[in-house]
Amino acid sequence: PDVCLVLVTSSDDEFGVLAESKDKIADALHSSGALARIQEAANQPPFLVEELQAAPFSISRELLHFVYFSTSMNQFIAPGFSPPFWTRQVRQRLLRQYQAVSHWVHRQQTRVQHKVLLVSWETEAVFAWVDRDCELYLALDPLTSRAAALAICNKLLRWVRAQEAALFITPQMW
Repeated sequence: PDVCLVLVTSSDDEFGVLAESKDKIADALHSSGALARIQEAANQPPFLVEELQAAPFSISRELLHFVYFSTSMNQFIAPGFSPPFWTRQVRQRLLRQYQAVSHWVHRQQTRVQHKVLLVSWETEAVFAWVDRDCELYLALDPLTSRAAALAICNKLLRWVRAQEAALFITPQMW
């Protein structure tokens, strides 16, 4: 797929400034080689949770899906959907569950370093880990314990940090 850059403003007077900014960003992406890397990545098939369950990562088979959001880079990653999330209806249900758990976590008015929440539904459990650097939402087998969810979360966080340069557009690319 082609890569697209979208700049949004609420002011009619900003079109010229944004057009100029777009040109500068496009030139920087092209000259640094980042644009080619983005296009190459966009053409790759998505990675799947099953790849993380195999060696050398060996993350638990209780992990069904996840969404990792880097608040510092304002970017997210998520694997492609695989069983049991084949249908559009099931995927939408999962995304609504992520949304609900995110809402519950952010609704808390506590001043703690990190927030953890595990909510079980009939079809899956959703575990949330939110701290100042990231938000991680895991879809797990519905019978997963809080201790197992935390262990899976820690393994996945280590994997993301080890793979950060391959998963995100980092300042070092510029």
